[in-house]
Amino acid sequence: MIKMNKEEIRKLAILLYELMKKDELIEFKNLLLKSLENERTGKLNMVKTPVLNTIGKELGKLIAKEDWKFERLLKLWRLSFENAKRLEYGITTGREIRYVVINALGEISKKDYESAKKFVLIILNDLNDWETVDALALRVVVNLAKQNREEVFQLLNKWVASESKWIRRLAMATIAPYIRAKPNNAKLCLEVIEKLMQENDKDVKKAVAWALREISKKNAEAVYNFLQKYGNSKDVSTRWIIREGSRKLPENLRKKLNY
Repeated sequence: MIKMNKEEIRKLAILLYELMKKDELIEFKNLLLKSLENERTGKLNMVKTPVLNTIGKELGKLIAKEDWKFERLLKLWRLSFENAKRLEYGITTGREIRYVVINALGEISKKDYESAKKFVLIILNDLNDWETVDALALRVVVNLAKQNREEVFQLLNKWVASESKWIRRLAMATIAPYIRAKPNNAKLCLEVIEKLMQENDKDVKKAVAWALREISKKNAEAVYNFLQKYGNSKDVSTRWIIREGSRKLPENLRKKLNY
């Protein structure tokens, strides 16, 4: 549950915007973290994502017309990794700033495709946890894909061949929200997924299965026909992906699959 109300979040976003305008980014970080102290919860004492998403979206609306927005968002992104530490569940400290940056970028990406795409390409090699990757896919990359399918799917096909597992996961995490918006594009999405059907890394495999489940909700027959091709596979990872990725298929189709 978000403890800050909408008006408090709006006021905080305005204060953060004023600090960004003056390029006072350390002060931005300090104000953000101080304001979120009462939002921390759970064993890891983390701020829940809804409040971070809302702050970021409000900030994005405020900075959308500023010439300096991408430069300072990038500075904030870099700042989030200074002295960062690895927590449980694969989460990296500095997530509050990254979530705000990603959600601000998400708002801006709806109207400034080229600059948002450039930003994503610049930060690709910084990705180092599943939470940041999924947020970037859900809030930003999917917006780009909806605006320029051809170019973004060229990127997705490039990313699935990356040596970085997080970049491979980014490609798969983008498929899930994209198919919800563009349900007729199942074939295109499955062509990307096909390149990772023998993926061994657990974080990437989970995203592959997630993408398959989302496509199943829109076009179960396409996913069933796709998975049937791998029915005789002896590859352990492929069989795991079939099992987990088919969970949203109708039971009569799922029973026909060999995994």
